[in-house]
Amino acid sequence: MDRTIGRRPLFFGAIALVCVALVPAAPPDFRWVAWLATILAGFWAVLLAVEELTTPKGPREPSPTASENPFAPPPPPRIRR
Repeated sequence: MDRTIGRRPLFFGAIALVCVALVPAAPPDFRWVAWLATILAGFWAVLLAVEELTTPKGPREPSPTASENPFAPPPPPRIRR
């Protein structure tokens, strides 16, 4: 099975690592903000990785074309003289 993890989980994983690196540089009163950002980024990285690994890979549905639009185009504007 040829599965790879996309850019989104890697991006949030990198953000989590940056937030962990910023914990010592943060003032003691605001270290909870860095930890909260780390937890939040880590949560999204894990959640997106699980989503990409569990989603079945197959042919994608074609995007709808203009001919499948159920509504008629609007009338042209009137020219006032």
